[in-house]
Amino acid sequence: MTEESPEAFQHVSRKSGLQIWTINNMKMVPVPDQAFGNFFEGDCYIVLYRSQASSNSMDIHYWIGNSSSQDEQGAAAILVTQLDEFLGGSPVQHREVQAAESSKFRSYFRNGLIYKKGGVESGFRHVESNVYNILRLLHIKGRKHVTATEVEVSWSSFNSGDVFLLDMGKVIVQWNGPQSNRSEKLKAVLLAQDIRDRERGGRAQIGVVEGGDEEDSPELMKIMRAVLGQRSGKLKEAEPDDTPDYHQQTANIKLYNVSDESGKLVVQEVAMQPLTQDLLHSTDCYIVDKGGSSVLVWKGKEASVEERRSALGRAVGFIKAKNYASSTNVEVMAEGGESAMFKHLFISWTEKGQTKGLGNVYTTGKIAKVEQVKFDVMELHARPELAAQQRMVDDASGQVQIWRIEDLELRELHPSSFGQFYGGDCYLVLYTYKRANKLQYILYMWQGRHATQDEITSCAYQAVAMDNKYSGVPVQVRVVMGKEPRHFLAIFKGKLIIFE
Repeated sequence: MTEESPEAFQHVSRKSGLQIWTINNMKMVPVPDQAFGNFFEGDCYIVLYRSQASSNSMDIHYWIGNSSSQDEQGAAAILVTQLDEFLGGSPVQHREVQAAESSKFRSYFRNGLIYKKGGVESGFRHVESNVYNILRLLHIKGRKHVTATEVEVSWSSFNSGDVFLLDMGKVIVQWNGPQSNRSEKLKAVLLAQDIRDRERGGRAQIGVVEGGDEEDSPELMKIMRAVLGQRSGKLKEAEPDDTPDYHQQTANIKLYNVSDESGKLVVQEVAMQPLTQDLLHSTDCYIVDKGGSSVLVWKGKEASVEERRSALGRAVGFIKAKNYASSTNVEVMAEGGESAMFKHLFISWTEKGQTKGLGNVYTTGKIAKVEQVKFDVMELHARPELAAQQRMVDDASGQVQIWRIEDLELRELHPSSFGQFYGGDCYLVLYTYKRANKLQYILYMWQGRHATQDEITSCAYQAVAMDNKYSGVPVQVRVVMGKEPRHFLAIFKGKLIIFE
């Protein structure tokens, strides 16, 4: 760490939440809050997230635009390593590449990511509110985490399976492909509203055109044709979503030892799955290769300073040596600060001071059995006395907090997303209410029908951890998708939406 480094990080806040910087002339330049989620393809960014649950839990991501220079990428990698040291070496470091970001990274931007052409060197600047001199076409992709990429403003950019936003400054037209799905349409609406509110001061008009029924929106189609011209020929076919095979990715997990005892980088295979915790030694650094889908780096607390500092660079070198895609995700963590995803790759991971492995995660706390009975949620709120008749703890008007399992970790959701669940995910819902002036808790573990066994197990494990945080007071309730109990439904006031 150089003497000048603290000055370089003078903008780093100790508060929880998100901070973003772009790289300009080897320096970190803060990105304004209203521009969060907008990324120039010609730039690199550093993103710091401090958990609200614990300010000591931090993640540093460095994002690489597809058109960024090698110098910018190198500067970002160096600054990330220095920032990690500035923060005590405890953050988990992540390398993110445009259009191949980790789900953790995408989860920070609830309304999606926008990829913008150009960059700092081109004279482009981040979002300025109330600016209307704009013309761009955004291609929307993704069911759960949305990305919006600037494409050529032409009918040739459209296809029948996706959603597009034609942004003309004062007017934003959303065009839904005939084969686009309901989830993408909803996400696109939220993104359009976000652009209107953050970039246009709430003064832009939003219109929606259904691609299969364009004749139902003559005025909006007139606006689109004025910009795009008359469409000739058929639309392109839908583009398939790239969904990697999870089982194929995890079938060839290998552990490598990384050392520089001889003065040269030496990478040696140690073991294949199943992996055990005793394979990791505090004096060394290790790489876990998840079959090319991602690379995880573990830094032993007694490893040399040089080994720890160069961990990120060596992971990138490992990817090149293996001829993996340049977009392969990299995650770097220190001993004692392992992510849940990393620990899950090992058999019976034991925490410091813990005498056994995770064991049966359902044995701690109180697990309640629930009964399925049909009832009118809205009537319940209109007549609170019905709660007693329905044998419920209250009328479901208490405080609610919700977390989704992201990469086997907890990611707290914004209240605007409450009531929207995905069938491929698991969630924790903490309900707080008072009884005899004493706080009581119900902890719901909602399991999507299509969630993986890993996510279900992690959800249960995280529930145990949260139960311990509240000294075992919460009553834990396991909820299976489609069999939600009465009180759980009442929390969302009849507005529960489940995306398959």
